[in-house]
Amino acid sequence: MTGDIPPGLLRERFVVLDCETTGFSPERGDRMVSLALVTVEQGRVTDRWSSLAAPGRDTGPVHVHGITNAEAAAAPRFAELVPHILPRLENAVLVAHNVGFDLRFLATELERAGSERLPATALDTLRLARRFLPELDNHRLTTCVAALGVPHRAHRADSDAEVTAALLIELLRRAAADGHTDLSRLSAPAAEVLRAERRKRVRCDAATAGIGAAHRAAHLLVDAWEGGAAGWHRALTCLGTEGCPEVGRLWGWFGGMLCEETSVFGPPRPGLARSALLAGLRLQLADEGANREDVTHIVTHLAALDRGTATPVHLLGLFPEQAAAIAALPDCRGCWSCDAVGLCDTGSPGRALVSHYGPGTAHADDLAARLPLLADAGDLAALGRGARYAGQAWERAERADEAVRLWQWAVDGGARDAVVFNRLSMHHERHRGDHATALALCEQALAVRSGPGARTAWEAIARRAERCRRRLAEAMAT
Repeated sequence: MTGDIPPGLLRERFVVLDCETTGFSPERGDRMVSLALVTVEQGRVTDRWSSLAAPGRDTGPVHVHGITNAEAAAAPRFAELVPHILPRLENAVLVAHNVGFDLRFLATELERAGSERLPATALDTLRLARRFLPELDNHRLTTCVAALGVPHRAHRADSDAEVTAALLIELLRRAAADGHTDLSRLSAPAAEVLRAERRKRVRCDAATAGIGAAHRAAHLLVDAWEGGAAGWHRALTCLGTEGCPEVGRLWGWFGGMLCEETSVFGPPRPGLARSALLAGLRLQLADEGANREDVTHIVTHLAALDRGTATPVHLLGLFPEQAAAIAALPDCRGCWSCDAVGLCDTGSPGRALVSHYGPGTAHADDLAARLPLLADAGDLAALGRGARYAGQAWERAERADEAVRLWQWAVDGGARDAVVFNRLSMHHERHRGDHATALALCEQALAVRSGPGARTAWEAIARRAERCRRRLAEAMAT
């Protein structure tokens, strides 16, 4: 049903793209081996198209995408598919999960085919999922669609595009509930997305001129997915010795794969995963161009190593130094927290730490004891969320006075969580009859509101402010 989505969010024609590729770098010669386009109009799928594409080279990780060299060799070249692709993209908003990846491959393949006719606008369901599905442990496509109950065959272009279309509709519905009436703050010019992605993807690999034999051999081993965990560890250690600019990203990637069973590295290896992830995080944070999205997957995997444990030791180990360094990175300007209160929580160890306990935590005392770590790190978005979770748990346990003290401490420390402001001001209004303090808190909250996020809580605060003004005026009149 799309009746609850404003017409401004549906008037565009969306084309969802997913592609499977021989590798990760079209700038270094990786190619598409399959792609799918799913057209969405007025909230309904109106067209589906997909095809294999002959890459003119080895198809790469067959264990990931399942496309063999023989299958790809029998497929048409990308240039032969252009007449099917361009009419579908004409005047459409291009959508993908991590749209920068698919856009880089699409642009490179079109350029090879003699065309540069990209859509004008791009929309990234990954960024929207981080913003509007903050409750998920991670925002991989499989995780997002599983939460929605959508059947999915991962790493098949047609299936990935189909479920991304379903995810798109749900994200538009949530964006509408958050006050968005058009795409102006949800999408971006495709040309800008492409330029930014290409600047970020300047790579050092086996094809780079001027690197030594050991450096080149390490890249070749990684590119071929050979050597097992021990071989990769030796290769990445070599890349670190050689000063390769890719080594931080590769350590993070390696550590993430070791967190779960894979066909490349076998069963999970949590000890090695932790050391690899921490090496990747240290190197990423040492990079002058580091941003929050670079470290998000590393923090997410460290949080996964803590799942099911009483004490989140891997996340606690990031405090104070790494957590403070991440909190000091520029805001992503695209997450729910940026939009709601102007405090970013993308890549935040504090957010992951709070999520470990969860909103229904039975360990509110433990969570509250961790909150000074978030305050010391300057992670004010996570501080507000953590104070909200712990305080509401104390309320349910009839410890309201402790909850009020915690919330006041968090607000005094710079937290801007709308629910904390709402509960704290409500306590002063309803339970203490202190309309002056309640009004001051409401005005403080409304002064720091950043965007339409958490609309219900902000509206409740605005109504309370008006009530308190009226009651104070009535008291003055008598």
